[in-house]
Amino acid sequence: MYRMASLDTAFTPVARNQKHQWTPTEDTKLVGCLYELYILGTWKYDTRFKSGYLVKLKHMLEAKTPGCGLKASPHIESRVKTLKKQAMAIAEMFSHGSRFSWNDVDKMVVAEKDVFDLWVKSHPTACGLRNKSFPHYDTLLEIFDKDRANGLGATTLAAEEEAIESTEATAANDVD
Repeated sequence: MYRMASLDTAFTPVARNQKHQWTPTEDTKLVGCLYELYILGTWKYDTRFKSGYLVKLKHMLEAKTPGCGLKASPHIESRVKTLKKQAMAIAEMFSHGSRFSWNDVDKMVVAEKDVFDLWVKSHPTACGLRNKSFPHYDTLLEIFDKDRANGLGATTLAAEEEAIESTEATAANDVD
């Protein structure tokens, strides 16, 4: 976007809002507030946070960090989305075998470079997560893990049919 500098035809660029660079301390406070909302249970419905949770997070962060100047959108919304995306990318890595491991001391994904690079080719959200400290993984996984499909509880058509037949047979025996 450009703003006219004077009555002549010269234009000068208008500085856009700078992206907020999150500090580790701010991340810790944000994840802590997000976890509080999760634990309360009143801000999460099914697998998603309810409308208005970003404003609530903003007020919680302002109370913990007066004058931080963070806005619900775009600052908090963007950071929550990024942290969730990274946590789910790590969880997906672990769900695909033992090629990846977790260093619990440094809180990071450990893998051989060639294995990780091959993974990133088909899973670009994992880019940059190898040997990068991600201290809030466990908390974010607890908050967001139910949001992703993991195949648990999935059955085949044959298994469903067998379960129905078994239920019908049990019901028929109860009538007798």
